[in-house]
Amino acid sequence: MFNLKFDYINLPKMNNNIDQYINTIQCCDCLEGMRRLPDKCIDLVVTSPPYNLKNSTGNGMKDGRGGKWSNAALINGYATYDDNMPYDEYCKWQKDCLTEMYRLIKDDGAIFYNHNQL
Repeated sequence: MFNLKFDYINLPKMNNNIDQYINTIQCCDCLEGMRRLPDKCIDLVVTSPPYNLKNSTGNGMKDGRGGKWSNAALINGYATYDDNMPYDEYCKWQKDCLTEMYRLIKDDGAIFYNHNQL
């Protein structure tokens, strides 16, 4: 059984002691959180980042039609992310995230990155 600590206000400062992160959930900006971790400290990354649907050219999200999500809450966007970055900014953000993941992953680790086509 896990004894999880949920901390979204006071993120630990970066140091080489990974133990302070074990069995915790850090609710923060993903880049800020990853930058606090030491190199090669993660065995596995599984992620499905926001698809920037409100700025996509398909599925009707950009113009408000909703496409295949016409009856879903997603048509109103996320609570804390507007999913509408300019394309170049979005691509840079995803590249920055992947760069941090690559820095964090152990040599025998894996990254599963589920994403739409950029």
